[in-house]
Amino acid sequence: MSALTPAQSLWLFIAVALLTSLLLLFFARKKLGVALKQRQIRRAVKRLGPKVHQGLLVPDGIDGVVAADYVVLTHKGILLITLNWFDGNIFGGKDTDQWTQMLRGSSHRFTNPLHEIHLLCATVKSLVPAIPVSGIVLFAGDCTFPKDKPEGACLLSDLPKQRRKQVVPSSYELTWDLLLTKAKMLSFH
Repeated sequence: MSALTPAQSLWLFIAVALLTSLLLLFFARKKLGVALKQRQIRRAVKRLGPKVHQGLLVPDGIDGVVAADYVVLTHKGILLITLNWFDGNIFGGKDTDQWTQMLRGSSHRFTNPLHEIHLLCATVKSLVPAIPVSGIVLFAGDCTFPKDKPEGACLLSDLPKQRRKQVVPSSYELTWDLLLTKAKMLSFH
């Protein structure tokens, strides 16, 4: 075997460095995509109301907890948001127990996420009965609802593109603080 010339060594080094960089980028693209999507979600959620809290756990009253990925104070009350990371086509109705994800020719059944958000809303409402509480399930993955999208389910594209001017009643502000105080011991963020 003959030794490489300095120019050949340089080109070999450049080729190996380029190939290594491409491999790292290939394997890191999914993590980068998820990080970018999480950033988009945070920005979109912050446009929903003047106060946002990420990661809230509240006791469910029967030795367990229920979780909200985001809690938003709006002029209409408290909005609870849970995230679902599904890709593909999603089929389900507000009253059905099981929904279906169709992806690459196969199907996967999962529990209706609207049941969980309704339980979460009822639990939070029991902690702060003086304020309206509502909730949505935000489908954050690359998915669509080819048939009707049930009320309470939404995609990132359904959220407003700009922050709306909102006047939040002072009583809502006090209730917001009370909710965060009650849930503080169990908060996961």
